[in-house]
Amino acid sequence: MSEENYFKNIYLSQKNKLFRFGFFFLKDEEEAKDATQEALIKIWDKRGDWDSVENPEAWGMQIVKNICLDRLRKKKTVQKHQDSLKLEKTFGQDPSTISLWQDQWKIMQEVMEQLSEKQKTVFILREVEGNSYQEIAETLEISEAQVKSDLFRSRKFLKESMQKINDHGIRKTRTMA
Repeated sequence: MSEENYFKNIYLSQKNKLFRFGFFFLKDEEEAKDATQEALIKIWDKRGDWDSVENPEAWGMQIVKNICLDRLRKKKTVQKHQDSLKLEKTFGQDPSTISLWQDQWKIMQEVMEQLSEKQKTVFILREVEGNSYQEIAETLEISEAQVKSDLFRSRKFLKESMQKINDHGIRKTRTMA
């Protein structure tokens, strides 16, 4: 198989997954597109290393992750994504319910920013992308036990934080009508 065909079949076919992963880090569609494009270019430029790559999907995800982290470090502040759920397309819900979900999602994103980078990455790969523990371990080059531990800690932290916010009214979660 030619290099071009290999690239198209193996790496280019996962561009949407790479984009979603980048988007969850960067919270900006254009930035995520740029990061994905940069990752695909980097993968192509490293085509001489393809033979040594055991898991091309994990390798691609690792490259996107590193690019996103570099971009975040350069920015120093992460832009908040304001329309994450696009709930205005939701049918059958009244505006107050939509507003509540939007508020909850924004709060959840703020709470997630308090996780360590590794915990946030593990959480995204498992809960958003649906990767197996083994796939996450390979992507992040950590043990499956560490993946499970980080996932447990991130879930526990998110649950406790959201529950505290909602139960004790630390945050305003409803828009006044």
